[in-house]
This record gives sequence, C-alpha cells and structure tokens, in this order.
Amino acid sequence: MLEKHNKITPISIVITTYNREIELQRCIESILEQNYQDYEILVVDDHSIPCYKDKIINTFPNVKYIYLEVNSGPGIARNRGIQEARYNFVAIMDDDDIFIPGAFEKINKFLLENKDLNDPVFHFLCSTTILKENIHYKNYSFQEYLQGIVSGDTTHVINKEIFFNKYNYAFPDSRIGAELLLWYKIIINHGYFIINERIVKVLDDSQNRLTNTSRQISQAPLFAQYQIDIIKEFEQELIEAGCVSHLITKYRGAIVYSILANNYGVAWKYFKASLKYSKKQFSFILLFLLPKVGINKLFLMYRK
Repeated sequence: MLEKHNKITPISIVITTYNREIELQRCIESILEQNYQDYEILVVDDHSIPCYKDKIINTFPNVKYIYLEVNSGPGIARNRGIQEARYNFVAIMDDDDIFIPGAFEKINKFLLENKDLNDPVFHFLCSTTILKENIHYKNYSFQEYLQGIVSGDTTHVINKEIFFNKYNYAFPDSRIGAELLLWYKIIINHGYFIINERIVKVLDDSQNRLTNTSRQISQAPLFAQYQIDIIKEFEQELIEAGCVSHLITKYRGAIVYSILANNYGVAWKYFKASLKYSKKQFSFILLFLLPKVGINKLFLMYRK
C-alpha cells in the first residue's frame, strides 16, 4: 500500500517508440496497472509509418503523444521527452518492455529515503540484469562497471534538474549506441548508481531489436561507427581503468562491423591500431581474406 499522498514522488515516464504499436500499447497498459497515482506518460514517436498516434490517444486519452516529423533516432526522441516532462524525476522506458507490478512504489521509496543524493541518474534493475553483489544500492566506479559487476539492461530514472540543468547532459544523436556513449561519460564523472530493485521485465518478442543478428548485419555501418565512437572518445579512460581487454573488444567490433559494411579501409585501420594492445589480434587478418558470404555466416554462427 502507498503512504500518504504528500509522500508520493511525481514521476514522468518517457516512452520512445518507432513502428511498434502493439508493443507500445502493452507497455502503457503495464503503467496503468500500477498502484500509483502521481505520474504522467509521455510517448515520443520517432516518425513511425504508418502513424498510430490517434489510435493510442483514443485508447489512452491521458497519454501525451509527441510525433516527430523526422526520424532522428532514439537519442533525439529521449531528449525531447525529458525536455517535455513536467516532473523532475523521469523514467526512460523502451516501448517493447513492461513495468513489473509495484515498480513505481520501489522508485518512490528509494527517492524518499535518499533525498540527499544529487546524482544525475539512478539505474534500477531489469529482469535481465545480473548483479554480482548483494547490496541495497551502490555507486560503482567506471572500472567496476567495465569488470562486469553489473551486466544486462537497467532502467534509468533521471534527475532532470541535475541531468539537464546542472550538467547539461543529453543523449547523443547516434542511431546506434547513443545510450552507452552517454552512460560512459556519466559513469566516468559520477559513477554508476545501481539500486537493487527490479522494476522492468525485458521482452524479446519484437522483431527489430538491436540485438537481432540480421539487423546488425543490415545496419553494419551504424554498428561500426558505434564501436569507433567509443574508441575515439574513451580510449584513454579505458586504459587508465585497466580495462584494455574491453578496449580490444571495441577494436574487434570496429573491424568486424566495418568488414560487414564493405568498408575494408576502415577495418584495416583499426586492425593495425589494435595490434599495439595484443598481438593475438593478428588472427583477425583472416577476415580480410574471406569472401563476404563467409564472413556473414561466421558472424551469424558467432552471435547464436
């Protein structure tokens, strides 16, 4: 049961959506089923075609629906949702996942008990999150994060005043990996604040998830750029954190996705650069000798 009304923290829920009408309806229903009163739902549609704005509004009249006139990627959509949010605490939600019953009470309880915290974002667990420590909450260092003490998806509750107004953070406009690029920056500066409460169930029945292998092949240029962006922006920080193996993984990603994108020049550049960290990387030269069909098959086998 909830406590008195004056002890309830208002929450804005920002759901970004793109061509997932059925999944979006399911997500909204999971919010309406919560035993909570003070919240708003903002849907930011990244130019879905056909547009299902009217259907959603007719079914859920209390939803604020923002339809972007240009498809710009999830980062731009999330920033717009945060900007439009009425409340200071903003939960970022994917349209193909659902909130677990009691989720908002868990968020509310943590925020009320920790009013002195001034972190820009708090990360709650999802059904797929693996946390290797039995703690209530903890702010992990960049090194601990890279070592995999916490792995899997998390749900982010943003303190808008700190996130936007104090530090001017925003999701990058990259179409692939924008979220991780932002978290790297925030974790380096503030840590990775984990709350050991599961509030979201991650579902994998959507056909156009980023983890879909066929999609990764078809959008190989974007996935390659994502790996390259991490190398360019955080190479020194990864070295200083003693996580060269993590850096090598990003180099491997840059090589493989660039080859899948038929950009052999870029792949060769990152292949040569990776050798300074590990001579074992030399085995990747075989990828330059294989036909494209063979590389695709190897990638599919690896991802399975």
